[in-house]
Amino acid sequence: MVILFIFLIQILFFISRDISYFANKEEIGKVEAFMEDFFKQNHSWEGIQNEKLPTDMPFVLIDHEHNVLWKSGDIIEQTVIKTAFPSALKNGSQQIGMLYVMTPTQQQIYVVKNTWGQYMYGIIAMAALIGLFFAIILILLLSRTLTKPINIITEKIRKYEKGDSTINFQMKRQDEFQKIGDALESMKQNIQNAEIARKSLVSDVAHELKTPLMIIQGEIELLHIQQKTISDEKYQSIFNEVQRLTAVINDILYLSKFDANQVAITKEKVDVDDVFEQLMQKTQFLFKKHNAELIFNRNDVKSIWADQDKIIQVLINLVTNALTHGQTTSKVIIETTINQNETIISVTDNGVGLASEDIQFIFERFYRGDESRSRKTGGTGIGLSIVKAYIELHKGKIEAKSQLGKGATFTIYLPNSL
Repeated sequence: MVILFIFLIQILFFISRDISYFANKEEIGKVEAFMEDFFKQNHSWEGIQNEKLPTDMPFVLIDHEHNVLWKSGDIIEQTVIKTAFPSALKNGSQQIGMLYVMTPTQQQIYVVKNTWGQYMYGIIAMAALIGLFFAIILILLLSRTLTKPINIITEKIRKYEKGDSTINFQMKRQDEFQKIGDALESMKQNIQNAEIARKSLVSDVAHELKTPLMIIQGEIELLHIQQKTISDEKYQSIFNEVQRLTAVINDILYLSKFDANQVAITKEKVDVDDVFEQLMQKTQFLFKKHNAELIFNRNDVKSIWADQDKIIQVLINLVTNALTHGQTTSKVIIETTINQNETIISVTDNGVGLASEDIQFIFERFYRGDESRSRKTGGTGIGLSIVKAYIELHKGKIEAKSQLGKGATFTIYLPNSL
């Protein structure tokens, strides 16, 4: 504001100087003519100081070498030179000096400027102090506005660190702090879900390992007591439990490899018929066991870009999931379609389906919607998370749709390129 005021004063000064010059142009012209006549008659400025000038206005006369020859009035010559309107004095075409005449209006402006200049630094200092005062007040208000929600969030974090899981990080605001609170609340929920999954994993793995081990131990102890050779039935029972143990351990090893980024894929153009043939060979015993039918609808899709072993494992997991968890599943349909950007593989069963509240969690590790049914079928909640991880390695995606009692459909989208 002070700078603007100074700027306006300077503009006013230059405008007033020009206006006052034109208002006193006639009198200034007489002075100019007097000076030029004197030089013409004397061929120099010598003795000019003894002449009586036809004006009472302060003036300064300088020669062509910028030496001050004559001045009148009490105002410093440099002030007159800076304030007055300059007039060039000539003898023919030769410039013989400069005349600066200070009009009454310019004298008044000089007095105002001189008086104002004496107080200028005080005014600037006062304005600066006032500005600093309001700046400090504004900073304090902004600081309080900003630090209050930060302090609230910090206090909530400290309480959460001490074990208070009831803390809600969400904030009833319409600004960035609301987003921070929502993000922290989401993170808290993820941490709690991970902790629940971890505890569930310990219980699930212990149960999954304990059950087959107890069966194997019981069978072996019975054979030892009876001192009999192992029958085919006993052998098959022990073998099944060993397979069950191996499956659990393999799933856990798969997860550890994913976490360590030790799983890689090699994408190539894979023949769809070859994939389906290998899938049939590896799952036919399951379909016989469950008295179910596997149907392929290849349509016009002849090949896909994928890691053949990994995509077969994905389909095995989905088919196994449909048969072992569907319970009433009598038919599994695998269908492929293709568009410009991606190949779509859908796996549909006519089993019991999934509850709506389970759909959004089924790809999470260790999630098992129906605990009792999962324990009966031996599920650890790992298979579908492995499926999702493999598909994401292919830069694809997978989604699930289902209605309870009406089966489920898992749809895989694979890009048609490396």
